[in-house]
Amino acid sequence: MYTQLDFSRFYGTDSTDRDEFCRALVSDLRQYGFVKLVNHDVPAADIDQAFKTSRQFFELPVDQKLKSPHPPTAHPHRGYSAFGIENVSAVSNHNASKAMPLLKDMKESYDIGSERDQLYSNIWPPAGVYDDFQPTFTSFFSVCYRAELAILEAISIGLGLPDAQTLGQLHADQSNELRLTHYPAVERGDFAHSTRIAAHTDFGTITLLFQDSVGGCVTESPPGSGTFVDVASGGLHECIVNVGDCLAKWTGLNSVCHRVHLPDKKSNEQSRQPDIVDERFSIAYFGKPDRSASLRPLLGEAKEETYMTAGEFQNMRIQGTY
Repeated sequence: MYTQLDFSRFYGTDSTDRDEFCRALVSDLRQYGFVKLVNHDVPAADIDQAFKTSRQFFELPVDQKLKSPHPPTAHPHRGYSAFGIENVSAVSNHNASKAMPLLKDMKESYDIGSERDQLYSNIWPPAGVYDDFQPTFTSFFSVCYRAELAILEAISIGLGLPDAQTLGQLHADQSNELRLTHYPAVERGDFAHSTRIAAHTDFGTITLLFQDSVGGCVTESPPGSGTFVDVASGGLHECIVNVGDCLAKWTGLNSVCHRVHLPDKKSNEQSRQPDIVDERFSIAYFGKPDRSASLRPLLGEAKEETYMTAGEFQNMRIQGTY
C-alpha cells in the first residue's frame, strides 16, 4: 500500500525533478500523514551504532538503568522510564469523544534532548554504567537534527511556502527529543488489556522513526476513519516520517494517529514460541518547534486573534503522561 520515496532526489542537479519530489513528498503526507524515506541524511552506520547502543543499554540490569531515571513528572522529558511507567493512552486525543479504556503501555524507554537546550538538561547514565551511551546519542541527535532541517526544507518547497527555510527557521533552538524504546517479549494474550504503545498523534512538527522488522506499527488510514493499517518495516535504515500536531496546525496536513500493537502472526512465524511476541526496538526523533513559536497557520487565513505557542501546546498535551 505504501511506497518508499528516494530522498536523494532532493539533492539532484535537476531542479525540476527536485520540485517534483517535494510535491510527491507532501502529497503522501497529505494522504497518509506519513511517508517512508530511503537515502535520507542519516547514515546507515550511525543508525546501526544507535540500535546497537540502545539494545546494550536495555540489556543492563534494572538497577543500573535506574541510575538515570526519568523524573516522576512529565518535565523534563529526559532519562530512563521503566516498563509500564508511561501511559500514552491517558493523553491520546484520538477518538476523544468516545469512552476509551486506558491501556497499559508495555515498553521501557529513554528520552534525550539537545545538549544546547537552555531549559532542560539531559539525564545521562553515570560514569561506569555505560560510557559509550552519551557520546553515541549526542552525535546521533545532531545527525537527526540536520536530517530534520533538510526534510523540513523539502516540505516547505512541496507546500509552496514563499521561503524554503520557513519551517527550518522555526526549529533553530533545537527543542527536539530523541526516544529509544524497547518493547520486551510478551505473551500474545497480554494484548487483551495492554498495548505496546496506545493510539496517539505526535505533538511536534515531524517525527523521524527508525524501527526493526518485528512489526506491530500501524497507522490510521485514511485519517479519521478508525481503521488501522500495518506499516511494514523496510529495515533499520528506512526512515518513516510522521506529521505531528504542530505541522498540522501550520499547514492543514493531517497529523497521523498511530500505535504499536499486536503484530500479524505472519511476522512472528519464525519465533520458536508462537504464543510469544518477539521483543521490538525503535528509535524516534521528535522534531519540535521552538517553544516560543506561534502556531498561527502558515497557509490560509488566521481564524483566531491569538494562537498558542508550541511550548504552551505541548505542555498541555503531555500533562498526565507520567
